[in-house]
Amino acid sequence: MNPEPSGTLSIYFCGTEPCAPGHAFGPAVRPHYLIHVVLDGKGIYKRNGETYHLKAGDAFLISPMESTYYQADEKEPWRYAWVGFDGMSAKDLLERTCFRNSCVYFCPDDEKKREAVIAHVLELLDSFLSRGQNSLTLLGHFFQLLGTMQSPEPAGREEYPRQYLAKAMEYMNNNYSYNIRISDIASYIGVDRSYLYRIFMEEEHISPKQYLMRLRLRTAASMLRSPRYTITEIAYSCGFRDAAAFCSQFRRAMEFTPSQFREYLKEETKYTQ
Repeated sequence: MNPEPSGTLSIYFCGTEPCAPGHAFGPAVRPHYLIHVVLDGKGIYKRNGETYHLKAGDAFLISPMESTYYQADEKEPWRYAWVGFDGMSAKDLLERTCFRNSCVYFCPDDEKKREAVIAHVLELLDSFLSRGQNSLTLLGHFFQLLGTMQSPEPAGREEYPRQYLAKAMEYMNNNYSYNIRISDIASYIGVDRSYLYRIFMEEEHISPKQYLMRLRLRTAASMLRSPRYTITEIAYSCGFRDAAAFCSQFRRAMEFTPSQFREYLKEETKYTQ
């Protein structure tokens, strides 16, 4: 079965293999990416002179044209599932996963976590083998697998505030049009609201609430440049409860009402043409 490619990322094939004791493959290279997930048993994976000992729930990545070797344990030979994939976005995708800094994923000693990893790869395999299954469903299972196989990211204590700040800003940039609260942002990144406030004051010298309002007003000002949007449309699009609240906040920050600002932009355009 050769599923329909999704443009920048394609799943080429999936499969499982119960290995005999000591069964080995390699050294060899593959023309695309491969992820093997250990379903049960044990084995080793060798890459660039390093040997990794893997068990159920663990996984290893093979990159294109990279020489690797793997072998099942003599006493408890492994059974694994694999997925082959590639595409223009494959490398960038892996940079956002546990494989960013390592070719292996070591599953925590947690039965639920191990069961989740194995369940996702088996769902991916079932989806691949199902006739008529579309590529988006297949990729959905693949993303779920990668999302489950996350390892804690090591960072120095001094790096955590900036990581939290970047994550909070990303959340605001993606959700400013909704009725989000600062407590929602703090909960999303996993910190206390007062700690989030302290990070913003130390790094940006404004509060999270002020940052969110500036983001909304900056976006609104950009939208006002286009005559296609009404004031009410801009208000709702930028997360204000109504046009009146938007106009009040905009005037306080810009010393113009949205309508006056739009007229000002029109006049400015006349003189620059």
